[in-house]
Amino acid sequence: MMTMMHVFTCFLFVLMFDTSEQCEASFTATLPGGYNTNNLKPCVQYNQVLCPDDGYNSTTGVFTAEINGTYIVSVTMMTGLVAGHTNLWKNDELYVWLYTGNQYDMATQVVCMDLVEGDRIWVIMANAASYTLFDVYNTFSAVLVPSE
Repeated sequence: MMTMMHVFTCFLFVLMFDTSEQCEASFTATLPGGYNTNNLKPCVQYNQVLCPDDGYNSTTGVFTAEINGTYIVSVTMMTGLVAGHTNLWKNDELYVWLYTGNQYDMATQVVCMDLVEGDRIWVIMANAASYTLFDVYNTFSAVLVPSE
């Protein structure tokens, strides 16, 4: 039950804004089911896109802002049986860390981030010992906050 609550928290912020008029500059992507080891280098490639946006590249795992503004960005991670560290990067600078212990712990960061056209954000694994992420509980999302 607690695991699902973390997943729903990730998606909740996507629903906080009415995107019926403006569906641009928002995406949510996740990993496929099971243990994921092959799509984690050089950054996590969340290749199961649930809410597409032209700025998110599921092959590289990088979101490139096409619209200037403030974005709400969420990253959730779950490792399997080992501790894990991931980082959210903006351009070439570390923005925030995530950490999980073992036994299917989860971590989530939700941040406000000012982006200008061409800024890039992505998630990397921060330590070699944790190069496994478990299942669809790993998500990466961004939503442009309406300026009106």
